[in-house]
Amino acid sequence: MLARRCDPYKGANLLYADENSADELEAIRTQRLDADLVMAQMNAQADAWHAIRDRGFCNHGSAIGYRHPPVREVQRLLKPGQLICTAGCDTVFADENDWYAQLDDPMLNPVPLPDRSTADEGPARAAASG
Repeated sequence: MLARRCDPYKGANLLYADENSADELEAIRTQRLDADLVMAQMNAQADAWHAIRDRGFCNHGSAIGYRHPPVREVQRLLKPGQLICTAGCDTVFADENDWYAQLDDPMLNPVPLPDRSTADEGPARAAASG
């Protein structure tokens, strides 16, 4: 004779006694709204980031540091502790802190991208993008 299989969740309330399904649905909805807000903030930051390059300035989005022996040819230009921008401008940074400061606010000390004109950067466009 085979033993009857018992469903461990049959008749069990999977919610706490002071909760109901509306509470759970509200929590799920709130989490989705929170995720939407985070995504909107990330998109706004990305738009601002790309606007810097659209205006013809480097945003210093990537860099490579000193290494001995060098792996890349550009590392031969560096001294210990230095980094060089590989996003297009070849700016040499004194150290990681210097690079991070420029990375946080590339327009603090704007560096034009080679072969890109910044002549169309006028007050109207600057106000629209800022």
